Amino acid sequence: MITTPAADHLTHLFADRTRPLLGAYWPAGFPSAAGGVEALRAFAAEGADILEVGAPHTHPHLDGPAITEAHRHALDHGYEVGDTLDTIWQLTATPGTAVVLMSYWEPVRQYGATRFAFDLAHAGAAAAMIPDLPEEYADVWHLAMRTAGLHTPRFVPWHTTTGDFAALTQATGWLYAAAAPDPTGYQGDLDLTTFAGHAARIRRAAPRTPLVAGIGVSTPARARALAPLVDGIVIGSPLIRAALEQPGAPGIKEAARTVGRFTDALTAASGPR
Repeated sequence: MITTPAADHLTHLFADRTRPLLGAYWPAGFPSAAGGVEALRAFAAEGADILEVGAPHTHPHLDGPAITEAHRHALDHGYEVGDTLDTIWQLTATPGTAVVLMSYWEPVRQYGATRFAFDLAHAGAAAAMIPDLPEEYADVWHLAMRTAGLHTPRFVPWHTTTGDFAALTQATGWLYAAAAPDPTGYQGDLDLTTFAGHAARIRRAAPRTPLVAGIGVSTPARARALAPLVDGIVIGSPLIRAALEQPGAPGIKEAARTVGRFTDALTAASGPR
């Protein structure tokens, strides 16, 4: 597979890591076009390795209240797919980070999968993950992204069966394992023993693909507990809740401080090398 420099950089981030990578998710256009870019740049300054830009969607059915509210806010301000690509383009000069897209399938389908993949590459993205990618479109999507030179991370639901693991070999960049069988924003207890078994099955199916955990990683302490099992952690709802509770600049600053606390927890979990 011939990849873009951005996709190569993402590969090297995982290969050269000294701790689990930290991904910070934030919907484009929230709380505004400029505010979204400002927030993500602040997250990079606090240690985020991957900036995961969400494409606002009318029915984010895998997401909880905080992310759903952020999507609604962006859509109310007229944010569309083209604006999300512009957000990515503005972020790709952020030193040391990889910028990736998280989008539901419907906006991509409407835009056109091949056109979308090449426009993502032009914007400087390293990858795109479609958590609700229909199996009947998987081959089309993966071909479009491979042709554009980008990675295609894959979401692995908690209920994935042994027969479904064969499809994981299509993924590149990383595999995203849900740490809890719930929508994003889950703050209940995590079953680390069950997750460890889930992670082990994923690694057996795709041993060369990095494994990232998200959903339910609501505190730095939980990130630290999961760190030995994965190659990366993605957080989103804890950041967005901070911005919803304190609108404007104070909320973005608190979200950035939260990223810093997660960075510290993952660094501490790795210990001296």
